[in-house]
Amino acid sequence: MTLVAADAALASAYAPVREDLDRLQHLLHQELAAHDPFLMELVSHVLQTRGKMVRPALAFLCARVAGGGGAHRDLLAAAVELIHVASLIHDDVIDEADRRRGHATPNARWGNHVAVLLGDYLFSKAFHLLSRTGRDDVASRVAFATVRMSQAELLQIKYGNTPHTDESIYFAIVEGKTAQLVSSACAGGALVGGAEGELVERLGAFGLHWGVAFQITDDTLDLTSDPEVLGKPIGSDVRGGKVTLPLIHALRTADEAGRRRLEAWIRSGDLEPLRQALEASGSLAYALEVARQHAHRALQLLDTLPPGPERDSLAALTEFVVSRRH
Repeated sequence: MTLVAADAALASAYAPVREDLDRLQHLLHQELAAHDPFLMELVSHVLQTRGKMVRPALAFLCARVAGGGGAHRDLLAAAVELIHVASLIHDDVIDEADRRRGHATPNARWGNHVAVLLGDYLFSKAFHLLSRTGRDDVASRVAFATVRMSQAELLQIKYGNTPHTDESIYFAIVEGKTAQLVSSACAGGALVGGAEGELVERLGAFGLHWGVAFQITDDTLDLTSDPEVLGKPIGSDVRGGKVTLPLIHALRTADEAGRRRLEAWIRSGDLEPLRQALEASGSLAYALEVARQHAHRALQLLDTLPPGPERDSLAALTEFVVSRRH
């Protein structure tokens, strides 16, 4: 999928919640406004370098599937987006990354101290927004997701720079770092929309599988995409010591000599021979197939939802996950 096609696919999928997303932009500007010029400079950077807004869109769509949600869905969507952005800022500090989405990262521009505190500020603002929903059930789901995010980050550091073949470690990290927040956005959207019981859990499970598919695809793109399209240098996961699903598959299926070569390329961050080996071994195709399996499970969870543009958009966003190139 080309960059133009991807943008068109997202625009189409966002159509039922376009007004919600436009309103969210205003809310984020309003909530993050600051009198101090330096704080405003930091906030402006955050607002100008946000990504595709997929998590807020999922929250809005799930709220609409459940019946609405009013202003509470705006607060939830804003909180989820700020938590996501804050986690990326902290990730860039850990990874010593200097580019994201085609812009300098906060740590590259202002240093690690400012970047860490900026991430902390966004986390704090997110939970302030959640508190204003008056919904303990929604806040507790998002809080649980942030606990899992922190646990997964620590796991990733523990197993960083240690090539291994244990997929369970990888999936524990992926579910914690990415999928749980998406799940909380979907389940939280259903809750503020007025749903109870089975529909909430179904949409939460949808978000979990969606998030796993998204992250596996993202990890694969880090090895194969064009850096100009991706918005950051490719190979950053390998150079940051992250052992992703294509690497795990290649290490597991290689003979002893092949495994030693793979481990050497992983440790040195020598991307080109590593990428060629992953292609030849079928490891990139294997990872994308696992992503497609999770996307299929997500789509199955939508089958019992009433027909309508919101369900169609959730399905379109699921198809987008496994076809995207950035």
